[in-house]
Amino acid sequence: MVCRRRRLRLDDQRMYVVNGAGGLLIFLIGICIAGPVMEEFLIRGFLYRGWSESFLGPIGAIVLTASVWAMTHTQYDVYGKLEIFGMGLALGYCRWRSNSTWPTVMMHSALNTYICFVAGPYV
Repeated sequence: MVCRRRRLRLDDQRMYVVNGAGGLLIFLIGICIAGPVMEEFLIRGFLYRGWSESFLGPIGAIVLTASVWAMTHTQYDVYGKLEIFGMGLALGYCRWRSNSTWPTVMMHSALNTYICFVAGPYV
């Protein structure tokens, strides 16, 4: 039997249910601050820097880091991963042009904050 993952919908996101103001604060800190900082410094800080100085060059490093970043988002199906990949390309381009990880941290944090207030969390 073949199992297919469905794309996450608002009614399927039970893992994002938070209770009370304290739960909401912890949720927002994790999703909007800690997550982007850790992901960006690992993916577009550490990995991008090493791969961009290799035979891959900056363009190859952007594509490879976007691929790695998309694959780490296991909660999405293939279409969700393609969207994440596209965002990864944009963040990689920003990293390349700015020569800094901080703008990508800010963009990732802003994106997650926007998503939290548009799509959830459920309180």
